[in-house]
Amino acid sequence: MRRLSLLVAPVVACVTLSACTGAPVHRSVPPAKPVTASPAGPAGSPGHPVVFGCAEQAFGGDTAPPSRPQPGDLAIGPLIIPGGQRLATADPAGYGEHGSYKIPFIVTMGATVTVTIGRPARGHVVISNSYAPAGVTAATYRPCPHQVGFFPQYFAFAGGRVRGCVPLEVRIGDQPQTRRVTLSLFAGSCSG
Repeated sequence: MRRLSLLVAPVVACVTLSACTGAPVHRSVPPAKPVTASPAGPAGSPGHPVVFGCAEQAFGGDTAPPSRPQPGDLAIGPLIIPGGQRLATADPAGYGEHGSYKIPFIVTMGATVTVTIGRPARGHVVISNSYAPAGVTAATYRPCPHQVGFFPQYFAFAGGRVRGCVPLEVRIGDQPQTRRVTLSLFAGSCSG
């Protein structure tokens, strides 16, 4: 027993001395996790656009979408809305029904485009796509490398609406400039 106390006494003294002298106590602390900025809002909102990439494109076999706007298309930089200029006076029955209309986007090769429904129309119309939540107000389109992107989707009105003027905010890549355009969905002229 005396032998054990001879061994324990120095250990107790050492621990006591280190506690009294303020010597650092070493313990294992897990590394801090890096702080990352979280997106603003739910997926598909203006602060957190849903991303449609190569996997969400449609491919037409041997037929590639045109890489330049055709007569009647609406072009905003590298974003092409096929027939977009004719939608104002077109028959909505040719695009869908009950306020949900198939309006695809084409994005030129190598470009990234973010489209956001303008503030006045949020709550009245959404971008609807089978790869997204129920309906979104903002989406980023990134085509496959070395290909023109063709993204089938719908614009869907809420509350029984079947036509209207849809303000769009378009950002190209990382450019700070936002381009604004109004897309008339079977509503005639949307100017002033």
